[in-house]
Amino acid sequence: MNCSHHHSHLVFQATWAAISVAFCLVATKTLAWWLSGSLTIQASLLDSLSDFFSSLINFLAVRYSSKPANEEYRFGHGKAEALAGFVQSLLIIASTGWMVYHAYQHHNMLHHIEHHSLALIVMVFSTILTLGLVVFQYYTIKHTNSIVIKADFLHYQADILGNIAAIIALLSLTWFGIAWIDVVFGVGIAMFLLVGSWHILKQSSNVLMDKELEYSIRQDILKCILEHPKVLEAHDLRTRNAGQQNFIQVHITLDPSLPLKQAHIISDEVEIRLKKSHPSAEILIHLDPLGYKSLSGASL
Repeated sequence: MNCSHHHSHLVFQATWAAISVAFCLVATKTLAWWLSGSLTIQASLLDSLSDFFSSLINFLAVRYSSKPANEEYRFGHGKAEALAGFVQSLLIIASTGWMVYHAYQHHNMLHHIEHHSLALIVMVFSTILTLGLVVFQYYTIKHTNSIVIKADFLHYQADILGNIAAIIALLSLTWFGIAWIDVVFGVGIAMFLLVGSWHILKQSSNVLMDKELEYSIRQDILKCILEHPKVLEAHDLRTRNAGQQNFIQVHITLDPSLPLKQAHIISDEVEIRLKKSHPSAEILIHLDPLGYKSLSGASL
């Protein structure tokens, strides 16, 4: 299994796990709400329904982005993942205002809860199950840097924090008669979501706008190319990312007296070198003879 396929498989597993967990939470909270009529469980159920549909959208985006290139989309479908992350980050930003309002409403609901024990059991179960998912998502992000998993990760992190806030609020109300803690947590979680969604929005925009790869990566690419003894110079380097695939385009300068066949052998050798350090990249190398002045501007 090559690196690109392994990354796609890992991202697919993470989205499938998110759907499974969200569905399990929806089923559990629906049953608990039906048995108790608890407004707290009802609010938590609505959150889980939102997460379920969000994870479903991510799953479909990942499936679409993993489709191979074809005659219509020659560079593949990888940007679908960035587009889904971009939309999700906007939705998260928009939902923070609702979250603050919901925290205030939940503060008022706490005084009327008649099923503290069941609500606590549901919240603890939700927290444990979601924590397992978040650990797996974190592992996936470390290995793939997937934007869509980052968006889902942010969703479920907020769910864990929200569940913990609800547990603390219920315990505070039961033991000390204090209910305002929920509002404080709600505002704090909203701020956490704003910061996280801004980072996802920025990364998604960079992919959609074909921003160059990081400077250190481009330097590594040039160093790898220039290590070949027959390469005299490397210039006009252009890089970008789309989903799980990077694209590298570069001009290399060779001795003009080299036969065309030998020049192409050198080009193939350079590509093999680059593939070792950038296995998921699609590489395009243009050959220039020494002394030739490219019409395009040089770029690092």
